[in-house]
Parts: sequence; structure tokens; C-alpha cells
Amino acid sequence: MKIFNLESKKGEKVFGYIDMFEYPHGTKEKLPIVLIEGNESGASFLLSGNIHGDEVHGLVTLQEVIKKLDPTTMKGTVVIIPTLNPAGLLTLTRSPFYDRADPNRLWPDPKPKKEPKLKYEDPYDENLDPKKHPSIQESFYKKFSEYFDQFDYFIDLICHSVRSFPYSYIDRVYFDEEKEGEKDKAQQLFDQAYEMVKAFGFTIVFEDPPKHYFRQDLHRSTTGSFLNKNRKPSFTVELGASSLVDLDIVKAAKTAVLNVLKWSKIIDGEIEEIESIPILREKLWREILIRTKESGFYIPVVKHGEIVQKDEVIAVVHDIFGEVKETILAPDFGTVMAFYDDIRCYPNSEIASFLVENTVDVICPWEYEEKEEKKEEKS
Repeated sequence: MKIFNLESKKGEKVFGYIDMFEYPHGTKEKLPIVLIEGNESGASFLLSGNIHGDEVHGLVTLQEVIKKLDPTTMKGTVVIIPTLNPAGLLTLTRSPFYDRADPNRLWPDPKPKKEPKLKYEDPYDENLDPKKHPSIQESFYKKFSEYFDQFDYFIDLICHSVRSFPYSYIDRVYFDEEKEGEKDKAQQLFDQAYEMVKAFGFTIVFEDPPKHYFRQDLHRSTTGSFLNKNRKPSFTVELGASSLVDLDIVKAAKTAVLNVLKWSKIIDGEIEEIESIPILREKLWREILIRTKESGFYIPVVKHGEIVQKDEVIAVVHDIFGEVKETILAPDFGTVMAFYDDIRCYPNSEIASFLVENTVDVICPWEYEEKEEKKEEKS
């Protein structure tokens, strides 16, 4: 396998760097990469981490995976990128200093384009359109994505927040409903991705439902773009605390990555149970938000990952003197995925992510959100 100027070799680990772009002072930003090719043919897997520079669990996990993999006993190829955001890693910031956009929203857009019909044509339209002039970060990701066709599977390892437990995010699969057979193909793709994420072994959470998914540009995330543009299985892993390293999380994530490599027949061995972190298997989950109604200081009264019943108290809001101003109840049977790091709150502040049973379609036509808007207008 060849990625830019690096080429893998059978039975070896090839370590190197890819030139991303040139800084104004003449040095180059470089992306570290490892190509590990087995002696026998097999599947190809891309593993990446640290696309947000302050989220380090993926970086440390992939370092452990690199050390563990033995190319002389492997089938196929594993390509590992410990950090997709080297500049952000050096400053421990979500985005690199040269491009403040979220780097996990800059991958190729898989959504079919429908240009509006304009009565007035502006000769400088393209000059003024920021989408026609991508940043250096976006340009590099586009170049890198040209190699995606070489991979059968992709997992990206990122982090959520200090008070969250690790879980796997699986994207919904979108399809063109005007093309015959596309819905069935989308279902098959989702089923493949779902089998892969089950083999990984973490709690499974479906990505945001369509309207919010597109508002957040999640279809342009690493694995959202890979899944829906390249039509191959992928998913994102959220590994809890961001700039802190928890060895229990690293242990669980390393085991889970190796589980998937076993599932894909790249390495031999039995899939192992994850034991060092909580795993919720009771339901297939989706995320909603918990908000406050009062200003004050919110205090959790349950642990994230702890199963709660509907209307069970999960947090309280205190005033400055410690008196309770608001009691926050669980909206349904489920669990708190994460309490956000800030203690302060105001009316409508988001203080937590809560998991409820998923009831939204896992495959959707591309025009889904537009049709929903039209339905709302009619009603």
C-alpha cells in the first residue's frame, strides 16, 4: 500500500511523515503515520486519533496498538495515524492555531449537491464563496481522503469530556431514494458497520438524528464522510476524558481495537470482553441533552454511566448559598453519558448528555430533513 510518498512492505512496520503544507517561515507541518503490512493478503484498516489536539486518549491507545501488532503474523494492512492534528497536539487545543475551524468538520462532503437556480448571476460569485476557497487544513484532508478507496474499514478515536464514559458513535447511512436498490445497499452498509462496532465492544450510540446531524456538519466528520461517501464501514470512538490519560480507558480501547482487527481477520485470536470501563448493553442508545431552567451551580447526584429510571433525580441546581433552586429529573429510562465540565448554569444551559433508547431510522434518504421541514409547514 502506498500513501503519498510512503509505501508499506510485507512483514514490516514502516514509520514516516507526510508533508501537510508549508508554514510562512519555510518549515513544513508533517503528519506522522505508520504502515503495518502482514506477510499474507487480507483486509486493510485505517486507525486515526487526536483530530482534536486536546483529546489524547486516541493518541496513547494507538501507540500501544503499534507496539502490539506483529506484521509477521498479520494478514492485510493496518495504517495508523496517531494524530490527525499535530499542531493542535502541541498546543493542546481542539483546533490548530492556523485554522480555527473544527478539523472534524472539514472532510469531503458526501451529500449530493443541489445548486439553487438564481435569477441574478454575480461575476464574482465564486470569488466571494468561502466554500470555493478551502483552508490549508481542509485542502490536506481532501488530498488524504483520495487514499480512502484503499481501505476496507476506518475507526477514528476521539474524546468527549472529563465526566463521560467511553462509547462508540455509529453514523446513520444516507442514500439516494431515486436510485433503485440504494436503500437495500444502505441497509447492508449499516449492518456491516454495526457488526464492526459490536465487535469493538463499547456501548453503542447512534449519531445525531438527521436535522441536527447536518446542522453540526457531522456528515463531514472523519468517519461520517468515509461511511457515506466511500460507502465502507466506519465509526468514531469517544474515549472519555480529553487532555487527561486514564490507563483503564487506554487498556479498554487497546483491547477493543484488537477485537476489531480480530473480527476483520487481520490478526488471530478470540474477541475479549471489555472489563476496565462500564459497558451498557441493555439498549441501542441515542443522545439527547439535559438543560437547566434556573441560573446557579449544578451538582450531579448520579454517576455518568449509571442506569436510571424516568423521573429519577440526576442533578440539582444550587444558589450561591447552597440552597436548591431546581431539581433535574431523568427524562426517560437511560443514563447520563456525560456531565459537562462547567459547574455554572443559566436558563437553557446544556449541562449533560443523556442516552435514551434509539427510535430514529438508522438509514435515511438524503432529502430527509427537507421533507420533514415541508411536513411541519403543512401541519
